[in-house]
Amino acid sequence: MSWHKPATIFLLSCFIFAGCQPVASSESPTATIIISPMIQIPTATSQESTQTPTQDVGSEPPIEFPSTSTAIPEPEMEVTNEISDVLISVDGLEMAGTFYTPKDQPPPWPGAILLHMLWGNRSSWDEFALKLADAGYAVLNVDMRGHGETGGEVDWDLAAEDLQQVWSNLAARPDVDQDRTAFIGASIGANMALVASANESSVRTAILLSPGLNYAGVKTEAAMQSYGERPVLIVASQEDTYAANSSVALEAETLGESQLIMYEDAGHGIFMFQGETDLSQLIIEWLDHYLQ
Repeated sequence: MSWHKPATIFLLSCFIFAGCQPVASSESPTATIIISPMIQIPTATSQESTQTPTQDVGSEPPIEFPSTSTAIPEPEMEVTNEISDVLISVDGLEMAGTFYTPKDQPPPWPGAILLHMLWGNRSSWDEFALKLADAGYAVLNVDMRGHGETGGEVDWDLAAEDLQQVWSNLAARPDVDQDRTAFIGASIGANMALVASANESSVRTAILLSPGLNYAGVKTEAAMQSYGERPVLIVASQEDTYAANSSVALEAETLGESQLIMYEDAGHGIFMFQGETDLSQLIIEWLDHYLQ
């Protein structure tokens, strides 16, 4: 893999996990991209970044803000797809979700499952879910157990079992192609996306935003090995030290096609969408390459 020149991007203030202050700077952020030659993602040229995260990850994973403290704005776009709230029954637990489908595109569609951050909920993905549906994907956006409108206590071992049922629910739909699905997650949702993908061999690709080697006991190194040679996209921001270093370490563990996109001053997890206007398109291009 080779380092591509970073893209200069206008900075919007991003909040990262608890204990940190909002990032504010007059300088434009840059994005350093580690990219495999199999898929080409265009970037603008700018001054090369000299800050490269190391693999000295450390032992203190971050604690995240609840999503309600820094809510992502409502999407400013015309809704061109169909949206419905759904309940997925998992061993007596009713998991709340929202299902998005493309408009004027015949099924079966490729599918994506979105997983939120710690103490967040599925509403944090609303804008991106609409973009995915507009791009031709069926999207299942869920509240994991103990979060949002889903009941139960937070239990990440049980959550991994839940997500296997969530995938089965999506794959069983006649309008979804079960051979073309992906998990996409942010922060602990990224860890869970990798774990869920490792547990379900039919998942074609995983996309991880600010993953950690260990968030709340959800570890990822063994999951990456179990995930095998399937393609994986990893995105993080350099000042988000734990996630950045974890992402470098995880990318080194990949067995198949992989990309590591490393921004500067972009924040943590779902908040990277606020300042990095190219991120949505980068993810869609990755999905198009492997699922369409």
